[in-house]
Amino acid sequence: MENTERGETPEVLEAAAETAAEEEEQQERKPAEKKHGKKKTGKNRSGLKALLLVLQHAALAIMVFAVIVVTVSTTVRIEGVHSKGSYSYIRSSDPGTPFEDSDAFNYIFGYAVADVIRFGVVSSQMETKGVFDGDKLVDVTAYNYRSSGLPEEYVTVNYRLEDLLKWQSYGFTYNRVEMTGAEAADFLADTTQVTTIDPKSGYRNTVDASYLKSDVKDYTVVNGVTAAEEGSEVVVEFADEDSGFVEGYQPAGALGDHATNEVTLTWTGENTAESESDADESEVFEYDVLVNRYKTAEGKNLEEYVSDWEQYYDLCHNVQAAAESLTYNYNEYLEYRDFYDTANSNVRFLIEKTVGGETQYYSNLPENNSYRKRILQMMDDEADVTTEKFIYYSLADMDYMTNTTIEAETVRQMLQSYDYAYPESVRIWIDVDGSYPAQDAFTQGARYLPNLWLWVTAAFLAGILYLILFVCQTVMTGRVFDGNGEKRIRLTAFDRVPTEGGVLIAIGSVLLVLWMAVVLTELADIDPTDIDFYREAVHKDWFKAVILIGVFAADALFTFFFYSLVRRVKARTLWKNSWLCRLVQRLTKFAWKVYDNGGIVLRTWVPYSIFLAANLVLLLLAVEIGNVLLILFAGAIDLIVGILLYKDAKERQGIVEGIETITGGQVEHQIDTEELHGDNRTLANSVNSIGKGIKEAVEISMKDERMKADLITNVSHDIKTPLTSIINYVDLIKREQVDNEKVQNYIRVLDEKSQRLKQLTDDLVEASKITSGNISLHFERINLTELMNQTIGEFSEKFEQKNLVTVMNVNTRNVVIEADSRRIWRVMENLFNNIYKYAMPGTRVYVTMDQAGEAQRVQVSIKNISENYLNCKPEELTERFIRGDESRTTEGSGLGLSIAKNLTLAQKGSFEIELDGDLFKVFLTFPLAKEEN
Repeated sequence: MENTERGETPEVLEAAAETAAEEEEQQERKPAEKKHGKKKTGKNRSGLKALLLVLQHAALAIMVFAVIVVTVSTTVRIEGVHSKGSYSYIRSSDPGTPFEDSDAFNYIFGYAVADVIRFGVVSSQMETKGVFDGDKLVDVTAYNYRSSGLPEEYVTVNYRLEDLLKWQSYGFTYNRVEMTGAEAADFLADTTQVTTIDPKSGYRNTVDASYLKSDVKDYTVVNGVTAAEEGSEVVVEFADEDSGFVEGYQPAGALGDHATNEVTLTWTGENTAESESDADESEVFEYDVLVNRYKTAEGKNLEEYVSDWEQYYDLCHNVQAAAESLTYNYNEYLEYRDFYDTANSNVRFLIEKTVGGETQYYSNLPENNSYRKRILQMMDDEADVTTEKFIYYSLADMDYMTNTTIEAETVRQMLQSYDYAYPESVRIWIDVDGSYPAQDAFTQGARYLPNLWLWVTAAFLAGILYLILFVCQTVMTGRVFDGNGEKRIRLTAFDRVPTEGGVLIAIGSVLLVLWMAVVLTELADIDPTDIDFYREAVHKDWFKAVILIGVFAADALFTFFFYSLVRRVKARTLWKNSWLCRLVQRLTKFAWKVYDNGGIVLRTWVPYSIFLAANLVLLLLAVEIGNVLLILFAGAIDLIVGILLYKDAKERQGIVEGIETITGGQVEHQIDTEELHGDNRTLANSVNSIGKGIKEAVEISMKDERMKADLITNVSHDIKTPLTSIINYVDLIKREQVDNEKVQNYIRVLDEKSQRLKQLTDDLVEASKITSGNISLHFERINLTELMNQTIGEFSEKFEQKNLVTVMNVNTRNVVIEADSRRIWRVMENLFNNIYKYAMPGTRVYVTMDQAGEAQRVQVSIKNISENYLNCKPEELTERFIRGDESRTTEGSGLGLSIAKNLTLAQKGSFEIELDGDLFKVFLTFPLAKEEN
């Protein structure tokens, strides 16, 4: 009718038919496109997982590097030449203060001040005008008495500094010499050169004098040099204020590494002086004579300065003590000079002292350095102090200036220990270069301490991110969705390697990585347990790259094996895909094979006899030996037998459940006989044979049904071709101007009947497709409320013809389901057509939407009063070709409700009909669609 009214020609009708065919082809292509879209979605999902995995490794690498930085930054390494320690920044009172104002800075600076003061002491002994002077003369006795003060008269000699250092390096040697009294007297000088000191002026004068001591007993030399008589031996001890040696001149003799050294010199006779005067000059004595490896500054030997053997030995020990002390101080001097070189330290210092009218300077800055000159100007108050952190101390003026927390008393106590080296004229300046050009403790603190909490935060956030990603990856690994949206576990090629093989590969990989790490650290001469190494290395770009790449690779290796383990657990292949499982299965299979192939006697009485015999033997042995373990072993055997009996009962229960399943209609069900043995397997095979026979019978019946459906489809298709021509020609006749009313009536009847025949063939084709399962559904989100309103609107004109009133009640919101839009519309169309055909005119049609018993389902109920008496069961109305109007006075094929029910079931819904007298009720139930993210 529509085509006629619009005045369309047959050509237009043919074009419309072609367009409809193209639309059907497009609908058939949609599943393939949707499947292709799912493949793209799967690829995108895999790409996202890979990206998150990379992010996880990167987070761990950042966390590890941040932890290393925090570890080496929480304590500042404090280094001096003889003082090493650390300062905990975490324990400081105010971690948020700038480094220069922190306790850590002042703590480090205090160590540096102590070192500089000591450096000034040893520099004054080694340098002349700021340069090491090997020709500097050393008064050995005055040097040894430097701390306690010299007596008014003393015996001494002067040596070149370099000669004393070399002598100590080679070692002092004494030769045992036999001499007569006359030879001994000739060996020494005729007189002793004695140096005197004027107590008032301090002027020193050296004169020749007869200097003899009658007794060495209780004779004490100041500064720890002592002599005491012990029988025929004189033992001379001397103590040095410092101990230990490093680079430089090293002592080669016995006097090397001890603070107190002892040399034993031996005479024959109790008193040397008496021996020389009272004994016969021809009598022979033994004397320990020092080998003069180096001569004094005057080119003489020691024996040329004294006329008495006691004075000789006293002078020898003064020389040896001075050499040893100077050697230690020289090594210390080299360390201080290197440690506080401006290339290695940010400390700058200048020590000025005036001795005998001569001003001496000791500094780690060159003489013509501009900053050194500025320090002198600041010390003379000729310029304002512009340095950042400094200490200025003038002993003569008692002037102390600083912008640190180090007190003047602390510096004063340091200087008091070396009052012999720091006269009252001394002035000391010590500061720190605030730009920190050198790598030392100041640089470490300034670089990392202010940002310590940022590193802590970075480590914490990176750790949290890693933990979240680790958990997410653990949950997601291996999980994929198939074409139906069902979740399954996908295993990789490595996951299919037997479990023991995977463990061996994992252990081997870890050992290989550890071996490579050990080899590389050995080749690079790195101690990975030394925190000082990390303190220096964190500044290096190569170390950052090694840590980030190494941790990234290590975590990638770890997660590779760990996620493989997780996937095996999820897929339940951890045990099944193991060599041990296969061995156990083969042993078990062999035992069951023996059991299955044996007779009933073998399967029952033999195992039972073995069981009784084993229990009896174990019980007797346990009683005889008194061993509880045998009783426990017997209990274990009993437990195994109980497990076997339970397994046999469970097998029979499985057979019974299989029979019940087949009885329930699942004729294709087969009982798994793989794990069954003996009579249970025979019984299960028999049940499977019965089920197989029933299944074949059902398949034959289904085949016949499909043949009927195919016959209907083929006939319907053959009818549609001539029917289409009839409809088109009827449409052409209707366009002719036919005046005969009777002919017009014929044309009207012919048109109605051809359209009814067309509807019938369409219903037959649709029903056959549904029955054979040859139907494709395209699920999409559909608002069920809007669909019902649209359907009511479409049928409003028809319902008005029969005076039917639609009453709609919606008791729920957001009713969205997943269904095929074309098929769900066909369901509603068939139901409303059924109402239009069979409802009593002038009645109401009730449409209600409400939640079903389950929260995730919605129910649509449609109720109307039937015009005819319903003399049938509800389930018969959904059978094909069944109509409520048995007289068939109304139009219809008897397929509408059958098609509606089958389409509803195909879209995961339920379809129920209830009859209450003439009240006809239909209930449709659909699952609600999940909310979109």
